[in-house]
Amino acid sequence: MRRTTSPVAAVLLLWAPLTLTTADTGAPPDAPAPPATPEPPPSRDQAAIFARVGRLLQSRCAMPGCHLGPDGMKGMRLEAGQIYRSTVNVRSRTDPALLRVAPGSPDRSLLYLKLLPPDQGHYRGPRMPRSMNPLAPEEIALVRQWIESFPAELWGAPPTLEAATGAPRTFQGSTLASLPTPDPLGARALEFQILHRFKTSTRDAGSKDFYGLDSGAWISIGLAFGLTDALAVGLRRTNLEHDYEADVKWTPLRQVAGHAPLSLALRASYSNLRETGAFNRDRAGAQAILARRFGKRLSLMLVPTYVSHVNFQDRTDHRGTTAVGAGGELRLTSKMAITGEWVAQTSGVESTNQSGSVGLSIATARHVFHVFATNTSGIHTDQYAPGGDLDFGSGYFRLGFNITRTYTLH
Repeated sequence: MRRTTSPVAAVLLLWAPLTLTTADTGAPPDAPAPPATPEPPPSRDQAAIFARVGRLLQSRCAMPGCHLGPDGMKGMRLEAGQIYRSTVNVRSRTDPALLRVAPGSPDRSLLYLKLLPPDQGHYRGPRMPRSMNPLAPEEIALVRQWIESFPAELWGAPPTLEAATGAPRTFQGSTLASLPTPDPLGARALEFQILHRFKTSTRDAGSKDFYGLDSGAWISIGLAFGLTDALAVGLRRTNLEHDYEADVKWTPLRQVAGHAPLSLALRASYSNLRETGAFNRDRAGAQAILARRFGKRLSLMLVPTYVSHVNFQDRTDHRGTTAVGAGGELRLTSKMAITGEWVAQTSGVESTNQSGSVGLSIATARHVFHVFATNTSGIHTDQYAPGGDLDFGSGYFRLGFNITRTYTLH
């Protein structure tokens, strides 16, 4: 049955950033029906509750490997704009006797029950958010109040599937081993990264030095912040040549079925070397990131790259490096993927070997862990663009890892 929305309700629902729309319920015929007696239009206080719950669930639950994007666990998406369609009057997959959210009835809503301790919620499986601190009592009370406030009979017709489907992530993280991915951080998201490369190759270190793990390391520590849903800025520093790099990444196009066949991001960087005796200390970089996700498992990208003045050993060599990076990610599960990348130099300053890596990444609630083998010591754009320092073809490579932690600020 198609429901109508009063003008007051429509204005308030559009005002709330929760994209308040009626879900294509997907519930079987025996799903509990909404209350028969119409309720008054939602007040501004109710609309504010909807918005606060949307931000809360998105920040605590909409993470890679959990309830983010089309690959969300159990098909449930908890980005603010997807919560209603994905939960309200939708039958739970883990406990079919319950709905994920039953409007007006939190005690029959599995989303709410799973926030409670097991002896209170009486559900199957772990408490949510999984592997994280539980929500505070006042946050749980807010979710309960949100469910109790649903004026279900006043919500308009469901949006088309096209309008309701958000852009999926192309890759699990914001970088592979070195190459950036096109996925934006999102507005008010903060990302902390540690990028780590052991200095000695596994072949040179052998078992005596634990295949390089006993050696020193080149480490980059960085922060990035999402200014808008499509624009982010970042700053990082590495002990290799004491290099600082600032960057800005803009994602004007995201792959969405029926709209855009691929994602596009543009990234500009500026690097400064502080190493004593280094020349050509200031470098500017530009990258275009073209990527496409094929189905649920495979993502590929091309990254044309240019960096100026990359030769820090010769003051008279002012050439830059032009290169084309290629990267891929093959998902084995919703959380685990095999990755690979290759950076081929096309002109300018080139190292003896092109830069490459192959690895394994694991996405959890707020982290992406990436372990890989690489032939490159450089971590920042101006360092890996010219190429690697080890011969992959002869079996020389070093081990490395990246750790990414994402925070969503309220």
